[in-house]
Amino acid sequence: MQDNDVRLQLALDFTNLKSAIEIADQVKDYVDIIEAGSPLIKAEGLGVVKKLKERYPEKLIMADMKTADIGSLEVRMAGKAGADITTILGACPTETVQSGVEKAWEEGDIKIAVDLLGVQNLKKRINELQKCKPSYFLVHVGIDEQKAGKDPLRKVIDVAKASKTPLIVAGGIDAKLAERLAKIDNVDVVIVGGTITRADDPIKAAQEIKAALQS
Repeated sequence: MQDNDVRLQLALDFTNLKSAIEIADQVKDYVDIIEAGSPLIKAEGLGVVKKLKERYPEKLIMADMKTADIGSLEVRMAGKAGADITTILGACPTETVQSGVEKAWEEGDIKIAVDLLGVQNLKKRINELQKCKPSYFLVHVGIDEQKAGKDPLRKVIDVAKASKTPLIVAGGIDAKLAERLAKIDNVDVVIVGGTITRADDPIKAAQEIKAALQS
């Protein structure tokens, strides 16, 4: 069991801000971080990050940019919009990750989560990326693996063993998986989208997941 409670991040993977805010308003008391998902940013622009920060000033805001090039520029753009965290793809050139992290250090008010989606030879790449000193690695739980009956947390456990960097975990997470994740060393944030946003009762879903992370 970790010393600190794992934080809950709400992924707003909508294509319009109105729908995103309707859900966020309902569950804001149970989440620690609110994410402007990449579909929302692509549909409405980076201005949604500023609007979310203004509406929820007490929350951290992630801009899921999934940056693949010109890391320093996109990090500066996300920070200017009010993001506290933004994402860079770990499968992109190391130079892109490095420039983004360096810009984050320079700006001082934004952190970098390196998204490991699509990364091959995970252990080797983590060793390379850790030298860039990002704030987080973002690991995706395999939804297809869940459906196939495989342990979806195998990858998270492997990354946690290979990495000294705190982990953010995403991908089809419900209360049952959240409880298991909370017991893995180095997991700092769990991202939940559809389990909350598409629930018949989003408040109840958020409460259950938050409780699971604190168990």
